[in-house]
Amino acid sequence: MRKLILLLFSAVLIMVAGCCKKEDPYTPVQPEIFPLKLGNHWLFKTTGSNSSVTIHVNDVTKDTTYNSEQWYILTYDTVIQTVCKNNSAGWWFLYYPDLISPPVPALYYHYPAAVNEQYMTADSSRVTVMSISDLVTVPAGKFTCYRYHMIHYREGYECDEYLAPGVGLVFHIVYAHGSGTSSIAEVTELQSYFLH
Repeated sequence: MRKLILLLFSAVLIMVAGCCKKEDPYTPVQPEIFPLKLGNHWLFKTTGSNSSVTIHVNDVTKDTTYNSEQWYILTYDTVIQTVCKNNSAGWWFLYYPDLISPPVPALYYHYPAAVNEQYMTADSSRVTVMSISDLVTVPAGKFTCYRYHMIHYREGYECDEYLAPGVGLVFHIVYAHGSGTSSIAEVTELQSYFLH
């Protein structure tokens, strides 16, 4: 009888200990490098080397399905449309090699990534992750950014793109064609944004 009571008491203690064990209620979620939700909106100002100023808008306007996966339509000034998505490797877009071939999913912003990591995109651009912690101040605020240096071989120019995880593109420098990084052609700064 004593063994039975001791056994029951032990079982009750194990159950109470299991019930009282506190689990961490907060599980951090990795933010997307370029968040894609319907209605997300970014307003940019681009200043050229000749001091010309243009305003640009990016909007996530709709979603679509490709290969049974959800993708989003990101528009640039309502004219250019990019089909893109995020996953655990980063930000992807559908690359159309020509007018008759099917699109190819292509990684553009590897995230998370390591400093000095290099890779080629499907559209023949070499990407180098220059930093994962650049502090950038623009009219929309102050952000800690990944800096991706890109050499666009087909178009013949280089650029630096600064993206803040959870916000997206914050700052963009385009260098003059054929100048490497010695001559700036234009600078784009995030003015404001709205995210769902």
